[in-house]
Amino acid sequence: MRCPLSFRRKLLAFVIAGFALIPAVHAKEKMKTSVADLRYGVALFHYYQQDYVPALSELMVADTRNGIQGHSDNPELIAGGISLAFGMQRHAESVFTTILQDERRPQQVRDAAWFYLGKLHYIRGDFAAAEQSFARVSESFTPSLRAQMQALQFNIRIRNNNFADLSVDDLEELRSWNPYALYNLGAAHARAGNFKSAQEFFTELSEINISDNPARQKEQWALQDKAFTALGYSFLAEKKYRAAIQEFTRVRLDGAFSNQALLGYGWAAAAQEEYDVALKPWQVLRERSLMHPAVQESLLAIPYAYEKLDAQGEAVAAYQSAEELLAREIQLIRDMRTTLTQGELLTLVGSEAFSAVEAKKVLRGDGTAEGAPTAVITDDGQNWLKLDKISIIKTRSAYLSELFAKNTFQTSVLDLRDLLRMQKLLQQWQPKLDAYRELLLEKQASRSRQEQQTAQNTLIKKQQALSAQRDELAARIQSIASEENYIALADEETRALYQRIERGEKTIQQMKAAGQNTIDVETRLNMFKGILLWRAAQVFPANIAGQQAELKAIDDALANIAATRQRIEEVTLTSVDIQPTIVRLDVLRKEVNGNLQHTEQLIEQQSGVLRDQVDTQLAAHEKRLNNYLAQAHLAVARLYDAELRKQPE
Repeated sequence: MRCPLSFRRKLLAFVIAGFALIPAVHAKEKMKTSVADLRYGVALFHYYQQDYVPALSELMVADTRNGIQGHSDNPELIAGGISLAFGMQRHAESVFTTILQDERRPQQVRDAAWFYLGKLHYIRGDFAAAEQSFARVSESFTPSLRAQMQALQFNIRIRNNNFADLSVDDLEELRSWNPYALYNLGAAHARAGNFKSAQEFFTELSEINISDNPARQKEQWALQDKAFTALGYSFLAEKKYRAAIQEFTRVRLDGAFSNQALLGYGWAAAAQEEYDVALKPWQVLRERSLMHPAVQESLLAIPYAYEKLDAQGEAVAAYQSAEELLAREIQLIRDMRTTLTQGELLTLVGSEAFSAVEAKKVLRGDGTAEGAPTAVITDDGQNWLKLDKISIIKTRSAYLSELFAKNTFQTSVLDLRDLLRMQKLLQQWQPKLDAYRELLLEKQASRSRQEQQTAQNTLIKKQQALSAQRDELAARIQSIASEENYIALADEETRALYQRIERGEKTIQQMKAAGQNTIDVETRLNMFKGILLWRAAQVFPANIAGQQAELKAIDDALANIAATRQRIEEVTLTSVDIQPTIVRLDVLRKEVNGNLQHTEQLIEQQSGVLRDQVDTQLAAHEKRLNNYLAQAHLAVARLYDAELRKQPE
């Protein structure tokens, strides 16, 4: 009782659809038309590029840095949904539980959290917990997601054998899930022996309107073929042979269920003793691949019909042909069991994935050499989260198709592929870390003291020049301050005028020596000199402060140079910028080696599990073929014995 597609493959599509329908803001907030938080914008970019790991990483990093503001609960729901789709169940559960613990969250957000938490329990097989979570979802939950939830609830009721009161009318709101629920309930009633109820569900499924969408058509045709086949066998069980034949003839001959329909058609005719009619579908079936159980059964059904028609010779020939074909097929299965070793499965799963087109060619055998793989990995060159109707692993052998179609096997393959990719990544990091460590050691060893000395020499020269400049400036400031030499710090115009005053004083001295009268000239000159000194004295404090500030700047520069020289000396002597990185690299190398060993152990364990599953599946087919072969042997012996008894002694 499972949905036709793996939950892991379809889950992200539901998450995306769900976020498109669940309101992203509180009732009082206006709808966002742009990204309010850059970190959320980066996450959305990766999300819509379908780069889900970077998107999840961005959301988790943002969460450690005060979260994302302005987008309500969307980031948390996206992070939980991606985690759930990737099988990170514990992280997804943590996200949804955190949402549910906050009673202030909007009802739509709480509904989504309960829904995805319930789906998480469903995937784990904890159906009681899933049912409890689904029960917490309100009636106003998004209709499309509610339909999916109800389909899961019906599956839980089927598992609990509590489906007898369900009717076709109860499935009307299941939308696209309705056909699957119809088949699941029909099959459940058939297993319980309630063929009338089973036929109601199968009939309803067979009458669904086929979509115009080509992608949907193929799926719905297959579902209808499955319903027609199930209806035929339910009528066959009730001995309503005409009704059974009518349903079997509605199955497409090129469909996946045509083999079962042809076989059932023959047995329905044989049950009415119309053995010549029974031979027709069985002979058609006989020409098909012996890998299919229905074809194998037809090998014994045809001679059985010949016996009933008193064609003993044809019956013996048909049984002998069956013996030959069955023996050949048994040997084929034994060869497959020998070939599909644990190592071969590892090679298969770890190989480069085929595109969907290439996979179809390989599975058909088009253009493939002898010994081509019996199975292929395909994800259309994309992340498996993008898959919908493309299987993760396909097989050219019908003996393995049933196993390969199971969700548990697909999940095991995905887990093994992830482990192999992790192994490859860790193996790639080993030489990188070693090379990086060697590079640092080489850098540490080859760090040239000459280069450091060149840097030191440059700094020393600069330091000496600044020291000389500093001493000269300090002496000048000291001299000006002690002598109160206002003119020394005056502006250029004042200094020029003062120089003229000094030249005038020299001229007056010469005039006095010549006996000339200089009283008037000397009085005016002293007056101008006093004015200039007074003007210079007014700005002297500010000018001396500027000189002292310049002196301090030189002192600071000298201090910085001294500190830089000290750091260079420390780096040269101790390599303080390299040694911590080397220590960190040593820790990382140990972690990588430990993780690689653990990964290789898990690969060995997981590949062994896959090998056991494949071998068990092939062994079951071999057992069934051996049973058919034994029946053919006994039938031939019985016919020969009967013929001998007819002959006179």
